Amino acid sequence: MSPVHSMDSAEGPLVKRARKSYPDNNRSVSLFSVSARHPLNVKPGGNSLLANSIDFKPSKSQQMGDFERFPEELLMEMFSYIQDPKSLMRLSHTSRIMYAYLYDEEIWRKLNTHKVLEGERINQQSETLPWKGSWRCTLLRLEESKEAKLQLKDNLLCSDILYRPFQCSKVDYSTLFSKIIKEESVYHQDSLNGDFDHTLLPSGRIARLAESQLTLNEFNENWSNKPFILTNENENRWPVWTLNQLLERFPEVKFRQEVVQWPLKLYSEYLANNKDESPLYLFDCNSMAMKSLKQEYAPPKIFQPDFFKTFNHFSSKPCRPDYAWLIIGPKRSGSTFHKDPNSTSAWNAAISGRKLWVMLPPGTTPPGVGTDEEESEVTSPVGIAEWVISGFFNDSLKIESCQIGITFPGECMYVPAGWWHSVINLDDSIALTQNFVPQSQLCKVLNFLKNKHGQISGFKPKNVKLVMDEILKSDKDINNETLSKLREYTSIFESLDPHLQEEDCGEITSEKLPPMPIFELFSQLMILGDNKQELEAGLEKLVKLEKNELMKKTGKSEMWTKLTDEKQESVGFSFGFGFDESDDE
Repeated sequence: MSPVHSMDSAEGPLVKRARKSYPDNNRSVSLFSVSARHPLNVKPGGNSLLANSIDFKPSKSQQMGDFERFPEELLMEMFSYIQDPKSLMRLSHTSRIMYAYLYDEEIWRKLNTHKVLEGERINQQSETLPWKGSWRCTLLRLEESKEAKLQLKDNLLCSDILYRPFQCSKVDYSTLFSKIIKEESVYHQDSLNGDFDHTLLPSGRIARLAESQLTLNEFNENWSNKPFILTNENENRWPVWTLNQLLERFPEVKFRQEVVQWPLKLYSEYLANNKDESPLYLFDCNSMAMKSLKQEYAPPKIFQPDFFKTFNHFSSKPCRPDYAWLIIGPKRSGSTFHKDPNSTSAWNAAISGRKLWVMLPPGTTPPGVGTDEEESEVTSPVGIAEWVISGFFNDSLKIESCQIGITFPGECMYVPAGWWHSVINLDDSIALTQNFVPQSQLCKVLNFLKNKHGQISGFKPKNVKLVMDEILKSDKDINNETLSKLREYTSIFESLDPHLQEEDCGEITSEKLPPMPIFELFSQLMILGDNKQELEAGLEKLVKLEKNELMKKTGKSEMWTKLTDEKQESVGFSFGFGFDESDDE
């Protein structure tokens, strides 16, 4: 897979020859080597079918007592309702079998999550415990070196529920994706050398484009609807942040890691040593550190035009959803398949570490992911590692429209609006990402805000209300329909439960929060922001888009619907073929 070179004895230096094409290799991964030995000698469920002459004493049934009556799934669910770490520990000490069931990391992680959420519910901050290498050791305040590793004999306990998460926690992606990594490394190096031609890529690979050579017009006309990796010859294009450097600056600053908020020092200890199947991912936008870090970089020029900035038109009372994040995660962490909110596009710059991307276009549901027809409810029943080793990664590669690629430090991935994407961190990584609305994607955002109220997220009712108040107080002309919508919402807001007024609208049920007029607000702010011409062009495209979507949904064009409506209104309607009842044919 290395570039084709020849050595010219007369000239001496290495001379590059034009490459005819990049080899079109098989991208699937072999899953036969994904195995590991459980620390307590729990075996996969299939081992229970193997003949075993050893007479276990005491037997599994005797060690479990009355708990033996329950299916494993129900048993683990029951254990998750125990909210006291000491009680869980005592139960685990009743036998080796029970110790193995309660050794499972997910039970202890759920217990920690419950304590955090319970603290938030009663407005009391939960205690932040020093990290001890596992959730179990942390909650029990137990040094990892002193943890008992009680061994089970042979096939005494064969359980996929216990073995599979452990197996997933030991997945080595560098080995699993070695062929893809090798090929992408060549593409990356060629792009740095100016020797990369995306037209020669095999199918299903994400193109690389040089930032210095991609104009805004070319982006909007040719590239805004498909993913690509933006490369840059300038080594100082992005901040050179290492985790150690961030630790020196912000050791005690709390960052958001999914449901918890930890000081960066604590999270760094977790990142370096954890046993999770799906490690915690730091995804922060509002910490004190992030407010400072946002001043240290600038988005690529082609991504800077952003119509969602109009939500900040009244700068003293902005209502734009969060859009810029610092992302830090250990290797094996990442995100399951999702689409970016509100039909926005996104860019994601790798500061350190490599990321593997799997991407599918709108309308193509990823294997292993469940969704309804409107794609408003998305279910990813398994974590990333389980998704890969269950074969869904290979299934994705069989889909012609599937795109994969790896971003290396200094590269920036563009994610078009509506594209499904999953990300796997191959190394400990740091990245920056922002959501934005380019001109070429404005129509999709208008369609989303107008026709998919139930999927809108990120807007906080109180912030929206404040901006609407400013618009209503202004002396700007507002059309009657928009004016009516804004006034209707302001009256609804007054009856909204106070503790919901500052919640993300995506987290509030429709029964408690009727649809907010975000479409009307956005349109009015576009006009106030001197973007009326762009708005009108977007609305013109929206009409066409709505007609196409109606035809796809009903199988009938607008003209057909109009004709059939006229037929229902007119008794004597016909298509005018003029057949006589006496005709034989």
